[in-house]
Amino acid sequence: MKPYEILSIENAGGKYWVVTYKLSNGQTEIETIDALDHHEAFVKFRNFMIKQQKNQKISS
Repeated sequence: MKPYEILSIENAGGKYWVVTYKLSNGQTEIETIDALDHHEAFVKFRNFMIKQQKNQKISS
């Protein structure tokens, strides 16, 4: 199973985008991303999640 699933990417005004996602344990969370459009928000969010997973593996 994937570690997360993106539920929505919505504009929060101007250059801010809210990404709502569900973790593999069923918990739903949100993250605010600074981006020009929803495509860039998706890429930045994906990169953010990859960094988090790498940091968790390093500290384990």
